[in-house]
Amino acid sequence: PKHSHKTSITLRRKHNACMICLGPNMIKFYSAWFCPYAQRAWVTLEHHDISYEYVESLKVKKKQTEGDPDHGYDKNPRLLELNPKGLVPTLEIPPEATKKLSADQKEKMDILNDDVGILTQSIDCIEFLNSLVKDGNKNNLIPDPAFLSDAQTFNEKICSVFYRVLMKPTREEQKEAFELFCSNIANFISHVQGNGYYKSSVPTIVDFTVIPWFLRFIIIKHYRPTLNFEECMGKECHEKVNAYIERMKQLPALKKTLWESDKDFLAMYRRYADGTAESQVGLAVRNGKNAHDV
Repeated sequence: PKHSHKTSITLRRKHNACMICLGPNMIKFYSAWFCPYAQRAWVTLEHHDISYEYVESLKVKKKQTEGDPDHGYDKNPRLLELNPKGLVPTLEIPPEATKKLSADQKEKMDILNDDVGILTQSIDCIEFLNSLVKDGNKNNLIPDPAFLSDAQTFNEKICSVFYRVLMKPTREEQKEAFELFCSNIANFISHVQGNGYYKSSVPTIVDFTVIPWFLRFIIIKHYRPTLNFEECMGKECHEKVNAYIERMKQLPALKKTLWESDKDFLAMYRRYADGTAESQVGLAVRNGKNAHDV
């Protein structure tokens, strides 16, 4: 699909003997091609070769109006029915599948009256999709519960700090946030195995949690050109980070979630850089809160 101009629905029918039978109806994946949180769930669907229906659900309004109840987007009506906040990712699990799930699998899921299951938090989506794979599968993203805890930690330390770098109003505040951002990235990369991934020779939930923001370094380089990654984190660390990013980009699952046009992609983040974004993340950061609290 053309991610910059994606059609509203794309079908991804797959065959995977390791996945529990979800019945004739696929998982519906409400997404936005530019959203890093949605990319987490997207790459997990591809990683586990799960059949899904991609529904492009957010269209950015040209004019960002303060107080807009839709937070600067035209949103898919069905998405709003399922998730009144209108956030992506949102997974819609068909009733025949929901009925087969264990209590643990349904713990973080909202079950509607028609037995449709709804998941909305991106790390919860990864955890759930990973649970559909049989134990012992080499593609298991959570070989130990500690990886889930680490994913939450680096979500706060890396992903949320990214928006502070981009959205803080003064250069001093941006620089302070950038230094913290680089320090936390250095901490993460110290746990990445040589030619491997986070504490592993195969990708984990922690890798899928942070990689969307590593891919978005180009946004900081474009809108905050005075901030220099190599100067801030050091040459050796910077080289390790770049090598890790290139290694991740070679994963077939991640390749299928990448955008086609850097120009279109960068344009999507201009509203964050100039402080006009009315998205819920944008409003939270402008009000001194963290993106991970949205």
